[in-house]
Amino acid sequence: MPISDYIRNIRAKIGNDLLLLPGVTAVVINDRDEVLLQLRRDTGTWAPPSGGVEPGETVAESARREVLEETGIEIVPERIVAVLSGEAYNVTYPNGDQMATVTTVFRCRPLPAGAPRVNDDESQAIRYFALDALPQNMLARHRVIIRLALNGDEGAYFNPPS
Repeated sequence: MPISDYIRNIRAKIGNDLLLLPGVTAVVINDRDEVLLQLRRDTGTWAPPSGGVEPGETVAESARREVLEETGIEIVPERIVAVLSGEAYNVTYPNGDQMATVTTVFRCRPLPAGAPRVNDDESQAIRYFALDALPQNMLARHRVIIRLALNGDEGAYFNPPS
């Protein structure tokens, strides 16, 4: 997956050491109650669109940008579903880079114009899934955040159940 110039510059200074970064995940649910997922090229699993927050960007702006970059559609973030962090969200990439994230998860709705498509090199496929027919090859945490996004509770979860 490509990294931003900002992260590349930090990595030039700290190497593979652990880096704490803000991120976003967008659970996009259309008017047919289907959820938008991407088949990730890096893991081969289905997941909601996600990515890192860029300097100067709000988390909502980041969610809109990431979804547009990855799927070619525009969205409206409606509410924060969860803020996720901790050991379960630490990653070591194949090149040895270590990362810990604090991820803001949004429930979003798509704007009517345009159909989702693979729009960058991070995805192998993009499509909507019925909520009762999610793909098998998903990480457990992605199933949890989709369930939380469907919950009518207006509060955000800071330590969601697994």
